[in-house]
Amino acid sequence: MSPSISSREKPLDDSQKQADDDVGSELDSEPKSDNIQTAADDCLPESGLSEKLTKHSHGRVSLAILATLAIVHALYFARSILIPIALAIVLFFLLAPVVRFLSKPKLISESIAAAAVVLVLSLTITFAGTFLADPVSDWLADAPETFRKAEQKLRFIIDPVDKIDKASERVSDIAAGGKRDDVVKVSVQQPPVTSYLLSSTVNFLAGATITVVLVYLLLAMGHRTLNSVVELMPTLKDKRGFVTMIRNVEQGISRYLLTITTINIVLGIVVGTVLGLLGLPDPFLLGIMVATLNFIPFVGAFVGASVTFLIGVVYLQTPVEAIIGPLIYLGINTLEGNVITPMILGRSLKLNPALVFICIIFWGWVWGIGGILLSVPLIGMIKISCDHFKFLQPVARLLSG
Repeated sequence: MSPSISSREKPLDDSQKQADDDVGSELDSEPKSDNIQTAADDCLPESGLSEKLTKHSHGRVSLAILATLAIVHALYFARSILIPIALAIVLFFLLAPVVRFLSKPKLISESIAAAAVVLVLSLTITFAGTFLADPVSDWLADAPETFRKAEQKLRFIIDPVDKIDKASERVSDIAAGGKRDDVVKVSVQQPPVTSYLLSSTVNFLAGATITVVLVYLLLAMGHRTLNSVVELMPTLKDKRGFVTMIRNVEQGISRYLLTITTINIVLGIVVGTVLGLLGLPDPFLLGIMVATLNFIPFVGAFVGASVTFLIGVVYLQTPVEAIIGPLIYLGINTLEGNVITPMILGRSLKLNPALVFICIIFWGWVWGIGGILLSVPLIGMIKISCDHFKFLQPVARLLSG
């Protein structure tokens, strides 16, 4: 009986095993199909997500462009306020060590030291302006006659250029079919000179007032503002680190601005003396022009050399003598820019010439002459500040080239 039972159970076991295998295969096939479907479903959200990310990145780029245009627009139309503020910040970093030195013995307060420094600076600028008023006014009054004399002496250069201009005008008239009598001429009425001078004087006085008041407030309240920020730091180590960083930035910017200003003054004295020895008039005024224009790399030297050449053409005998002064000017300026200034400041404060030139063009377009004069000090301040922040050091490397 037992063998028959086993023989009967064996087919049952085989059929059951076959059924189990079929069920298992079906179960195995169902997850595979589900996985394939799930993978296919997952591909759709990824493509949709990539499209969303692409649209999001395009939107961010568009917003960045619009924000940049808005900032440039604000810089341009608010230049009458922003230029005095930028000048006040530059003067603050330039004069902060002097105020700290005067208030270090604790004999006078920081506010009194700031008032004394601002008063001395204002009186110095006022005295210099009063002293230079007569030579500058005389030079401006004689400027038309000076340019007329220079034009007469440089006629051998101007005549060929005039002939080319007249020939191009004739070609344009021929291409346009000759002159037309029915063309309506439109003339633009310029504002009177007196109203322009009045508005310029008012704007200058307003900007000077903003600069003087803001410089005093920054110098007098700088220490208190720093203490207020330090009190927000959680630990003593953070407080000491923040104070050290601010002092390093301030000292670096002050050293840079003071060194650049001193170099420009010495350069103005040297070049003005040389030009005076060559026979050019008003060497003191020329020296001030050289010192001021040296705040503008590349462009300032060529502008100063051009003005020197025109003055030399008028007051010297031959154009050959007139060109000696500009050549000496450019030679001394090249020596200062490539040897003396890097040797004093060091290579760490050297700026990228290409970026400096681009910034001069940009700030000149946005803020005019004030932007041109402030562009290099502002770039130097930004570079020194970025050097002390780890996440901004790539910007400092880019500015240093």
